[in-house]
Amino acid sequence: MASQPPPFPSNQPFVHLDSPTLNMLLSLDLLIHHLLTALPALLPSIHFVPHRVPSPSSSTTTSSSTSPASSPSPNAVFLKTCWSTNPSLPYLSVGMLTEFPSNSPLFPDKHYIVSLFHSPTGVPLASLDGAPIFFFSIAALSGLASFLLSLHSSKTLLIIGSVEKAYLITAHRIARPSINHIIVYNPNISQAVDFVLELISREPASSSVTFDYAKNLDDVIGLADIVCCALCEATNSPIVKGSLLKPGAHLDLVGSLASEMKECDDDALSRGRVFVDEVAMDAAGTFVNFVNFAGTLTELAGVKKQGRKTNDEVTVFKTFGSTKVHLLVAQFAYESYIKLSNL
Repeated sequence: MASQPPPFPSNQPFVHLDSPTLNMLLSLDLLIHHLLTALPALLPSIHFVPHRVPSPSSSTTTSSSTSPASSPSPNAVFLKTCWSTNPSLPYLSVGMLTEFPSNSPLFPDKHYIVSLFHSPTGVPLASLDGAPIFFFSIAALSGLASFLLSLHSSKTLLIIGSVEKAYLITAHRIARPSINHIIVYNPNISQAVDFVLELISREPASSSVTFDYAKNLDDVIGLADIVCCALCEATNSPIVKGSLLKPGAHLDLVGSLASEMKECDDDALSRGRVFVDEVAMDAAGTFVNFVNFAGTLTELAGVKKQGRKTNDEVTVFKTFGSTKVHLLVAQFAYESYIKLSNL
């Protein structure tokens, strides 16, 4: 959504956009289109500064030299500041992620809030629930990559894992409306079955799309035109074996920054032309050092890099979810809210 800058913020009240409001305001269809134009035009002007603030130790060190020093608390706050210097994107955002591993089961151990400010004046504009911002961002990135790289005739989508899977399925179906078969794999078979039943319950009665779950991943990888791996549990064994990918497949890798996370083997990277988002470009040497590294999603969207060259070529996209993109999604949500509210 290429938009005009909103009116000067003194005319607008500060707003809080909670999760239900964001789910109403945000559309993956429109977000994918927004990122297609915004990534090459605006992303280079967004500057990212991360900062980790550990909590003080819960115990104090005594004056006795024989007393052990207190252990630092594992609790921490991560501040993720993004500042746009482009006049058409007059925003800065501060994402605050709290991480408290020792929380009881009554509370999640992570919470995320995005605060949006008017960058020319520093005036606060909005706070936004961070969970929808994160999920919509990562799904829109994957959907855009699928739109630019997967075969237009893609029919079978294999989704592997995790909490983002509903958003990711929607994004890939938007990118490729030809998808008519969705296969779900989860190491926990009961979770896979439950999710398939949930998908079926959501599907319109007139739909011809079929849904299945797989007990053995290796048996179904070769059936899929698009393989989306979003299994975030750490594993020392590669999840996706490149030798099993069908010619022309698109491999979408959505996962952790952890070094022990092996989403695919070297064969998958050797077979495919590899594109990454800008966070993966900074953090994932495994991908950027590969001989088939082809560029970033921003370069692909800006037609500075060529995508798929042949129908038999395997393509690979890796995303961790870009904090810079969180600013673009927050912008989209905030400006949509202002427009709908006639503020």
